[in-house]
Amino acid sequence: MNMKIELENCQKSLTLKDFEEIESKLGYALPERLKEFYLQYNGGEPKQQTISINKYHEVEIIIFQPFKYNKSFKNALFHTVEGETLEHRSSNSISDNILLFASGHNNLRNIGVIAINIKNRAVYFYKIIGFVKNSDAFIFDEPQLIADSIDDFFNNLVAFPKIEEEQQTEIIEIEGVMPELSDCSASLTKEDIKNFEVELNVKIPAGMKNFYLKFNGGMPSPYCFQPQDEDLDWVEINAFFPIKERTNAFETIEVIAKDMWSRNLMPSNLLPFAMDSGGNYYALNLKNKKIYYYLTDEWDENASREYNFETNTRYIAQSFNYFINHFIEEEE
Repeated sequence: MNMKIELENCQKSLTLKDFEEIESKLGYALPERLKEFYLQYNGGEPKQQTISINKYHEVEIIIFQPFKYNKSFKNALFHTVEGETLEHRSSNSISDNILLFASGHNNLRNIGVIAINIKNRAVYFYKIIGFVKNSDAFIFDEPQLIADSIDDFFNNLVAFPKIEEEQQTEIIEIEGVMPELSDCSASLTKEDIKNFEVELNVKIPAGMKNFYLKFNGGMPSPYCFQPQDEDLDWVEINAFFPIKERTNAFETIEVIAKDMWSRNLMPSNLLPFAMDSGGNYYALNLKNKKIYYYLTDEWDENASREYNFETNTRYIAQSFNYFINHFIEEEE
């Protein structure tokens, strides 16, 4: 389902005179399509999960930087397209023909910035790999081509429906227990979990951290769960994936997540942490922190990827804490 791209938390509206001043400082004319977009939205955060889907590398947009004005940072110049671009130019992080205008992450959840090359008009993703000493500027990896032009970039922005809007009116609560896990991997430390979050560029809830400090993956007992959406029957959890060091039977969350994301088989805002015996996943939504059952055995090859993402994602629990404390015995 392709939705209209909408931004929120935008800054003060721009005028054509603003753009004349910006172009004068940058030393080049800006693409008309980029100016049209920014006359409508002077920066902001996408209201829906928004991904640039092109024939090269796909990137999820986290935020469009405002070209000018940024009330959130007391209008500090660096926190604008103009200021950020000039700062990176002066630190030699980018060439003079590169304009940085947004932030996002790729399929492997590598954080980076999105930029247009003013000379060839192509759009690129610059993965952040460090910081310039005594500067606010980043050090970038080699750029990855996203789109052949700014028109191509905007024409292929796809907004996905918010998963959290699913079936919130008819939920149920049931008595349950936290399962015991067997065949676990080596015990974790808080530092292990911190490193895991950094490597995947994710934040997991405290309840999930505490559970993994107790059980680093393994086979649960009891192993059934009744989804809070009453339209769904109880489901079975075959195994939790470890955060560090694979078990005899399963790879780590990191390996599985990167594989699913890189092959576009799962939305990058879902973090798979467990599986049933049929190969379907249990995943944490990294935005709303709710738990979803993600089906892989009902993929429709004749439908679009976004349609498959939407129809194969089923809401089952309001939080990881609720999920992990409501396991039940198998029903006869």
